[in-house]
Amino acid sequence: MKDKELCKLIGSRAKQRRVELGLNQNYIAEKMGVATSTIVRYEAGTIDNTKKLVLEGLSEALHVSVEWLKGETEEYQTDITDKRELFIRDVMSSILAKLPYDMEQPESDFSKDLLLLMLREYELFVDSFQFACKNFKDNAESATLTQTMGFESSKEYNEIMFLREITHTINMFNDIGDIVRLYSKNPGTATTRLATLLSMILEEESKLV
Repeated sequence: MKDKELCKLIGSRAKQRRVELGLNQNYIAEKMGVATSTIVRYEAGTIDNTKKLVLEGLSEALHVSVEWLKGETEEYQTDITDKRELFIRDVMSSILAKLPYDMEQPESDFSKDLLLLMLREYELFVDSFQFACKNFKDNAESATLTQTMGFESSKEYNEIMFLREITHTINMFNDIGDIVRLYSKNPGTATTRLATLLSMILEEESKLV
């Protein structure tokens, strides 16, 4: 394949993948450490995008293989399906990059425990949310249970059961909000309450293993 044709192909595939993920050119430029105008030209194939460094940068930013960008395969072999997953990874990477925190030890410990508690609770939320969506969202099969349990309609039954599945997350984030507010007044008590909540979740998880 001629160099110009390869540049066009790489640019076309890079743009295709970027649009598929719903990303703008500024995002890719920031990830690669170049100007947005450079990404415009890479996608148009008007400047050399065949260099190893450029291909690897596009591959990493778009989560596709270099081979796919060059047209050597039709398989993405990607671990990313949408931009939300990318942004989640970006946020997590940013958080990890800030460790260790530039704080006194007690403040640092509190911040880490808070993060760990929120992440653990989010993990529990996802499990409960998936279950609720599969079983209590527009579930027509609940008609018999609705009558047996005395609900007025299947809709009411599904709404109550759905909420029941995720109530632990609502309660936990209310507790977390209270702890954060308390910290300004009484750091010691807030730290103790946070440690207690965290140990409860970790203890519950250990029972499931």
